[in-house]
Amino acid sequence: MRLRSRRQPEPDVSMGPLIDCVFLLLIFFLVATMYKKKDRDIDIVPPESSSAVKLPPDDDQLVIGINEAGEVFWQGDPVSRTHLHAELAEIAGAHPDQRIRLDAHYETPFEIVVEVLDSCKFRGLANVGIRTYDDRYNAR
Repeated sequence: MRLRSRRQPEPDVSMGPLIDCVFLLLIFFLVATMYKKKDRDIDIVPPESSSAVKLPPDDDQLVIGINEAGEVFWQGDPVSRTHLHAELAEIAGAHPDQRIRLDAHYETPFEIVVEVLDSCKFRGLANVGIRTYDDRYNAR
């Protein structure tokens, strides 16, 4: 008598849930990379201050940077002073109460800092602050 061997049915792997998981991960990583903030800081050593007011970080503030050679940066990108004046005029027309942070190296010629502050004041932008050295912020 011959015995018939029973074959076990092969397990079926469903690809649908696996594809769904892969697409969800893809969407998650795409959305997560869109929320990355652009680094607007320039490589400077800001001046020290013992009486500086510590304000909470604000991602909506605009950043003007000046390095020790007197080069001006707008939002981390190098610009000419003429281009900076045009940007400030555009901001003043759209948002006159816009918060602006000035990052200047401690060895920056004073007249360049005054020129940038004067151009902000001339455009009616009064909410301008100067970043000074902070142990927590500059430690990174």
